[in-house]
Amino acid sequence: MKAVWKYLSYHIRTDFHFRQYLFILAFLCISITINYQLDFSDRYLDSQKGFQKFFFRFLFFAFAYYVTALIVALTKREKHFISQLQFWLKSLLAISVLSLDSSLPFLRGWIEGGVDPQLNLWVYKVGVNLISFFTILVPLLVFYSFYEKHLTHWYGLRWHHFDPRPYLQMLLIMLPIIIVASFNVGFQRQYPMYKASAAHTFLGVPEWVTVAGYEIAYGLDFVTVELLFRGFMVIGMIAILGRSAVLPMAVTYCYLHFGKPAGEAISSVAGGYILGVIAFETRSIWGGIIVHVGIAWMMETIAYVQETITSHSP
Repeated sequence: MKAVWKYLSYHIRTDFHFRQYLFILAFLCISITINYQLDFSDRYLDSQKGFQKFFFRFLFFAFAYYVTALIVALTKREKHFISQLQFWLKSLLAISVLSLDSSLPFLRGWIEGGVDPQLNLWVYKVGVNLISFFTILVPLLVFYSFYEKHLTHWYGLRWHHFDPRPYLQMLLIMLPIIIVASFNVGFQRQYPMYKASAAHTFLGVPEWVTVAGYEIAYGLDFVTVELLFRGFMVIGMIAILGRSAVLPMAVTYCYLHFGKPAGEAISSVAGGYILGVIAFETRSIWGGIIVHVGIAWMMETIAYVQETITSHSP
């Protein structure tokens, strides 16, 4: 944990600009309030279909990223990156793959047209997590191979001199916090992410097999999330934005969580910022992967325990 605190304290001392952080905080507060007052993400974005869903998602994430980048440029008077082709090329690619991955405009139709109704929910839940290997991983690695193969960081995927212990300690600290949060109605409504279905009956396997299949896919999805947000949007943007790469990423990451409980969206700001700083300082995303997957699986496990206790209570 000392290493993590060292990264954070050094980054804040070096990067902190009062007006910049204040304006970005105000932008986040307004965004969060509007979204949850109007139920904007669920009511308007998720109700879209087909290509239109992708298009509106793109505008949504672009607004988050570019407003924050503009605040950075104006408050720090560092406008040089706005005129760089690399900035626009890479930021538009990041927003495009994020919009595609979060909208998946045709996936549900494909599944409903080709899968038995009893398997629909399970296949969709597994597919919506695994498909990010095609919507995020493949485009980013193709871009890397063609345009940045002279670099050696692979957007933080290289495992070199990596010490997992600080991140395992972070998970231990988070465990009691998640346990307390699990008693909240909003948490219980959201988790576990996979609800009961007839998939195991149709496949002739114990229910834990289908649950485990989903949870593995759910965990793997966070690998691509870390690759995009902390790998591509921070490590991949260091040469263009320097330390300023962290804030636009963190705000966009918060927007990704709109539609989940408000507390989770708010905490994602701190989580995204901390993981972004760690990625910046270490040039690695493996710490973020450990923390992200660990927290996700702890929340799922605790939610299943809560369900079991509730179902057996008189």
